[in-house]
Amino acid sequence: MKLSVLNKEAFSAYRLHSRVHPLRSFTQDACFCYIKRDDELSFSISGSKLRKYSSLIPQIIKSGVKQVLLIGGAFSNHILGLSQLLIENGLIPILFLRQAGSDQIQGNLLLIKTLVDAKQIHWISRKEWQNVETIVRKYQEESHIPSYIVPEGACMEEALPGALTLFSDILENQNELQVQFDHIFIEAGTGTQAIALILGMQSVLHTAKIHVVLLADTEEAFKDKLERFSKKTFSEQNLPSNFEIHFPKSAASFGSVTSEGFNFLKEFAKKEGVFLDPIYSVKLFQTGYQVIRENKLKGNILFIHSGGALTLMGFIPQLLST
Repeated sequence: MKLSVLNKEAFSAYRLHSRVHPLRSFTQDACFCYIKRDDELSFSISGSKLRKYSSLIPQIIKSGVKQVLLIGGAFSNHILGLSQLLIENGLIPILFLRQAGSDQIQGNLLLIKTLVDAKQIHWISRKEWQNVETIVRKYQEESHIPSYIVPEGACMEEALPGALTLFSDILENQNELQVQFDHIFIEAGTGTQAIALILGMQSVLHTAKIHVVLLADTEEAFKDKLERFSKKTFSEQNLPSNFEIHFPKSAASFGSVTSEGFNFLKEFAKKEGVFLDPIYSVKLFQTGYQVIRENKLKGNILFIHSGGALTLMGFIPQLLST
């Protein structure tokens, strides 16, 4: 397997090295746990997404378009983060957002509306959402303006080189700490970052088991994407075997939250001094904690904290509750 896709010149403008430090409340006799602070890569763009955008943005600029059509939810970290980078680079984001369940403007939606004019936002009903890609392509054809379509979560080949920086950064962390990780936990929304980690680690024959906590896709859908990326980018015919799939122990539906999750978030902040978000990272750490104990995992265990704590702005009542 050759990493010809990993062209560092494409994303050299972005600082993509994050530190690793002990995760004290998870550590016990048989295992030593660490946390990788990709949440520190950016204030308002989650780390995993910043990595993906670091190769996607240069490709969009290279295409010569002036507007970019983005697909996502009303409170999407992806929509918020990529919109910022597009505006920074003089590109116009045109948003196709799934209609929110309520009329409340808070959290990421508030920030999205601060960034993007209302005339650039197209609301798609939940009933029509299954046809959103067809709707966007029709808009692209009828607008007669050169544009670039970015699907939900930027799950696309152009984002893979940036996503691959995670595995190479972990190798650097190992050298810095003089440890080798035996297990690595990562969450997956659309799955691009987790897939890149699996493929990257396999490419260097790293022995770590990658534990993927699926938050949106089915196991079958995730494996289909993994196989597609593996064949197209690395010419691999066999599905990698260096990973395991897990599902959240609670609030399994994507976007759902529970009081148990918020209690975990608060306790984690008090014990570790680290903020999680209730949609992604809470479910990763909560599930990983249980997997470690149920399966009696041993060795050095790494959790990837992708970021997203800015999402907490949309959950003030839950944070205030005792």
